Amino acid sequence: MKDGIVKAISSDGTIRSAIASTTYLTQQARYKHNLSYTATAALGRALTGVALVNSMAAKQGQMIMKFDGNGPLGKVVVEASPKGTVRGYVENPQIELPLNSLGNFDVGAAVGDKGYLHIMTDHGFGQPSTSCVELCNGEIGEDINKYLVASEQAGSIVILGTHLSARGAEAAGGLIIQLLPDHTEETICKLENNICTFGTLTFLMRRGMSLEDILKRILDGFDVTFLTDIQPLSFSCPCTNERFIQALKVLPKKELLSMAQEDGQAEGRCHFCNTVYHVAKDSLIELAGGQF
Repeated sequence: MKDGIVKAISSDGTIRSAIASTTYLTQQARYKHNLSYTATAALGRALTGVALVNSMAAKQGQMIMKFDGNGPLGKVVVEASPKGTVRGYVENPQIELPLNSLGNFDVGAAVGDKGYLHIMTDHGFGQPSTSCVELCNGEIGEDINKYLVASEQAGSIVILGTHLSARGAEAAGGLIIQLLPDHTEETICKLENNICTFGTLTFLMRRGMSLEDILKRILDGFDVTFLTDIQPLSFSCPCTNERFIQALKVLPKKELLSMAQEDGQAEGRCHFCNTVYHVAKDSLIELAGGQF
C-alpha cells in the first residue's frame, strides 16, 4: 500500500473522516534520524497525525505540531504542507523504553504526560494561527484528539498506529472521524459499536486491506461518500545547501572569518531531515567579503 490519504463524508451529513497510510515515510524518517523503536513509533504517529489534521482543515497551510512533554524523548516536532509532504524529528532519537503493560511501544512514557501540544498554521498571508493544549497522556493520538475537541468544539476519534519489526516500519497509518452538527445519538452509538469490533488499524493494513475498505469497516452502517482519490504523502524536506549559505550570509564578517580560520569550513545540520551541509573555507571567505 502506497503512502497516501483519502477523505470521506457520510451521506446523512453526520460525520466526516480521513484515513492515511504512512508506512514508507515513517520508515524513511527512522532511517534518516537513526531512530530507536520507541522513537520511531512516536514520530510515526505524530507525522501521521499532522498530515491528517492538516488535510481536514478548512484552509490548509503549513502546519507544525510540537509535542513538548516531560518524557525522556524530549520534543517531538512535525510539519505538514498542503502539497502532501511531511517532515519531523525527535529531540532524543536514541531513547528506548520497555514495552508497556499491553505489549506496545510505550510512547506515552517516552513523550510524557505533563506538558503541552503546540500547533501553528501558516496560510502564507497574515499572522500564523496558533493553539496550545495540555498533553493528555503523551500517546500522540489522544493528545491530538484533545486539541481537535478544544479547537472545533466537536466530538472526534483519532486512531494512530505504527507496527515495527526488526526490518523497521511494516505498517503505519491513522484515521480521524469527526462528528458534524447534524449527528444524533444513533450516530454515536453506531460508531461506538464499530470501534469495539474494529480491531487494530495496522493489523488490517498488514492484511492488505485498502484505505477505503478499512474506513468502510469502521463506518459500517453509514453510507460513505469518498471526497477524493488517494492523495500521495511523502517525507520531504525543502532544505538545500543554497539555503544554508543564505543563512550564513546574515552572520557577522568576523564570525565567518573565524570559522574559515579555525574550522576550515562551516557545517550545518537540518533538524527535520538530519542532512548535513558543508561550506568550504574559500566560500566562507568570499561570503565575508573576500579578505582573510
